[in-house]
Amino acid sequence: TKTLQHQLMEKELPFLRKHLPVDFSYSLCLGAENYLCERRLDAIEVASQTKPDVYNRKEVEALLQWKDRARNGLRSELDFHLSPATWFQACRIPELCAGQDCGRGGTCFHQRARRHIQTADVLVGNHHLLFANLRADWEYLPQCSYLVIDEAHALDSVASDCLGIEFSHRALRRVWEGLRGKDGEGCLVGSLHDLSLDQRQSLLNQVMTVEQKFNETIHWFHAGVLNGKPKVQVSQQTAELGLSHFIEPMSDLVSSLKMAGRKILSEEKRIECEGYSKRLERTLLEAKEILGMAPSSPWLLWCEEILPRSKSPTEVQGTAAFYATPIEPGEVLQEKLYPYFETTVLVSATLSTGGDFSFSQSRLGVEEGRGDTLSLPSPFDYESNLRVYAPDHLAEPANHDAYIADLIEEIEPLASASHGGVFVLCTSFKILDALYEGFIEVTDAEPWTPSMRTRKRSRDEPLLVLKQGDASREKILEVFKNSSRALLFGAATFWQGVDVPGRALEMVIITRLPFQVPDDPVLEARIARCRARGGNPFNEIQIPHAVMQFRQGLGRLIRGHADRGVVAILDSRVRNKPYGQVFLDSLPVPGAVHGLEEILEFLKSS
Repeated sequence: TKTLQHQLMEKELPFLRKHLPVDFSYSLCLGAENYLCERRLDAIEVASQTKPDVYNRKEVEALLQWKDRARNGLRSELDFHLSPATWFQACRIPELCAGQDCGRGGTCFHQRARRHIQTADVLVGNHHLLFANLRADWEYLPQCSYLVIDEAHALDSVASDCLGIEFSHRALRRVWEGLRGKDGEGCLVGSLHDLSLDQRQSLLNQVMTVEQKFNETIHWFHAGVLNGKPKVQVSQQTAELGLSHFIEPMSDLVSSLKMAGRKILSEEKRIECEGYSKRLERTLLEAKEILGMAPSSPWLLWCEEILPRSKSPTEVQGTAAFYATPIEPGEVLQEKLYPYFETTVLVSATLSTGGDFSFSQSRLGVEEGRGDTLSLPSPFDYESNLRVYAPDHLAEPANHDAYIADLIEEIEPLASASHGGVFVLCTSFKILDALYEGFIEVTDAEPWTPSMRTRKRSRDEPLLVLKQGDASREKILEVFKNSSRALLFGAATFWQGVDVPGRALEMVIITRLPFQVPDDPVLEARIARCRARGGNPFNEIQIPHAVMQFRQGLGRLIRGHADRGVVAILDSRVRNKPYGQVFLDSLPVPGAVHGLEEILEFLKSS
């Protein structure tokens, strides 16, 4: 995360440089769209004077003034509010960047950052940038001898996302919007004045035809392949039927854009023509790569429904995304990542299960006997500062209504007894919504709304209740931390990567053991491969993965030596099923479970 990157840059690396007997330099590496592009900003300054419906003139002027005082030209340095739309119109886009051929190389923020990166001893970036660089054949970052990956438990998931292939509306939305604009205005094709009016109209018609063909393919996957299901595997034959619909017209469009680029005198327009044609060309290569896959390919073809982000009645009801994903990302890491480095160090608090690293080694493609493992004890005093509550009498999740009723009955006294904040971690939005609505109904808790003023709450006031989805994760966390007594219902994004030290978070409630959804196509493919080699997928894949996620959730609570708190596991399977012991053994104090009275007494003593 960017938070961890800045912690390294501002605290930990300066500390090391001060105390180590060697001097070294370091640099922060960020993705392209974090940087302002002066060339694009100058272009929208001119365009905003005649197209106020497309460009926000006031924001463009503010950005021009900020450019002169910006240190690194980073979005995070903005000292005023700027809409995402204006930033995207002015930021660096890889496909639209001339690189070394740009006449502004001397002042370009991104080029300046790259020059610094080339000479630094230590580079700090995130997982996505690493894989973007790998996919682009190390175009962005210099070759390094050593690679240290923090939060390595998530590496295979990020590798699947970044190294896989996606076809969807969102994947090419910016290309279509850039080429055709809105009603032919504020777009590239409409501004190619070196072409005749007829040539521009012909090119615009071609763009809109290809966009329609591509959208028809996505709609076909949504209506004809998904057929009401959230996710399905797709056969090679089905993929060919869908993708072949747009390949030929898109290939013709790429040729037309290249031809137009050769006729254009404006460097700005030529760069954009070349950029959009390269992006569409990449889409074509990916489609042809899928069409050429053998039946025994280690890649999975699948599609899923993409629901609208808002509940607006004017928003499209849903669409689809089609993917090609490596079934075993570890094999891709083994082939394409590790060979580039002399040494790779993989670090995380949750790489082992009961001291055994075999699951992580398999997932991350570390061959048996090739890597060394090290498990270090925690510096925190869990025996004194942590209590675990795990009742064995609750209804199982399969009995949904009774399960929800039992959870609400358990959460209410626990939350009331807490002096600080409470996380209620859910495994689905269905459970999250049911618990939130039920809890509000039976308690005097106050639901948070964006219009509320953030303030600290006393013990005498009603508990403030927040729900993931009511605002950005950053905003919800800000309110939670500053309210003293708040309860937050969160799903996947709050199980990991969230840091709330001190009294602001005193209790974590795990509503359900975090097993993966069994009908997930990628999981189904991994289970099938495991069975084919004679393995036990439940013990070898599903339990280790769930334990890893479980430990990530636990890790939200004790973040410092002075922190105290309670973990409540409200899934009776942890006590009543044989595999539940694996979860209990993974606790910081293995197997230590306390009764409700002990928990309430511990909270009272806090």
